[in-house]
Amino acid sequence: MRYPETNIHVTLANHPNGKVDVSDFKIEYVALRPLEMGEFLIANQYISIDPYVRPRLNMNTEYVNPINVGDVISCEATGTVIASRNANYTLGDRVYAYSGWKKYHIGSDKDFLIRKLPTTSLPESVFLNSAGTSGRSAYFGIHRIAHPRPGETMVVSAAAGPVGSIAGQIGKIEGCRVVGIAGTTEKCRYVVEVLGFDECINYKDSDFREQLRKACPQGIDIYFENVGGPLSVIVARYLNEGARVPICGSVAHYDSHSTASVSGPAEFFSSLPDAPTNRFFLVTEWFKDYAESDSWLINALEQGKLKHKETITQGLDAAPQVFVDLMNSRHFGKQVVEII
Repeated sequence: MRYPETNIHVTLANHPNGKVDVSDFKIEYVALRPLEMGEFLIANQYISIDPYVRPRLNMNTEYVNPINVGDVISCEATGTVIASRNANYTLGDRVYAYSGWKKYHIGSDKDFLIRKLPTTSLPESVFLNSAGTSGRSAYFGIHRIAHPRPGETMVVSAAAGPVGSIAGQIGKIEGCRVVGIAGTTEKCRYVVEVLGFDECINYKDSDFREQLRKACPQGIDIYFENVGGPLSVIVARYLNEGARVPICGSVAHYDSHSTASVSGPAEFFSSLPDAPTNRFFLVTEWFKDYAESDSWLINALEQGKLKHKETITQGLDAAPQVFVDLMNSRHFGKQVVEII
């Protein structure tokens, strides 16, 4: 194949003021430089669309570096090596890389996160989903912070999402009673009937608080937090002594122009009179343990112990709209864009 002359990037056009809009992004065509020794060129096939990107779009961020105007939007991607000046990567190798919303990515052994995909019967997109950052976040949040015990009650917010769905299923594997929280009747049905949660409650129901109380008659031992906001206040009422709260995300705060409130859930739970063990975490804290989590997740997926749902949208130019829909809860499961 002839070395491409042009790359396609999706960049940040301006920092959002409140809710993100497609006008906050820009599609750019840029010259693709030649490879240097030790580098290789990946033609991306799938890119991951994730809510954790939203705080980085703000001008000031609390716990991660912001994406500046003109920068490519960050994400994980999978693709094929189509040119190489690196003996460890040859033409045709299927790889996973921290790439970005773009058609081509130049990689090297020095990259923070890049590796060849393992041989498996699973679809490639799973490495951006349950066997990728989403699955790892659930795995480490449960096993490093929650430490579930058989018979305990676990509540998971955003239970139909890529992280919450895996967290809840791991909780079931560990012997917990698992109650999900989601935003539609369809999602709640999926969480119970497909994922195997014991119950799932629509937080938009007028009697949500009463439904939660009845679903957790012995109180809540673990709350896997993905949302924050008013939901945290309601769940906190039913936390048992010694409860643990892994805080993976706080979507309710992401549209704040200033991200000073992103740590809101941790500050809230820590302020309670009988504060549960809680902390906000980034999955990269356990970067050195990724081999452990990946092996566990792939094995569980291959054996059918974990199930997941994804929506694949075609075309790099669709990425901004997919992201906007994701941030407005017009999504179901993991969102992936296939570059064609």
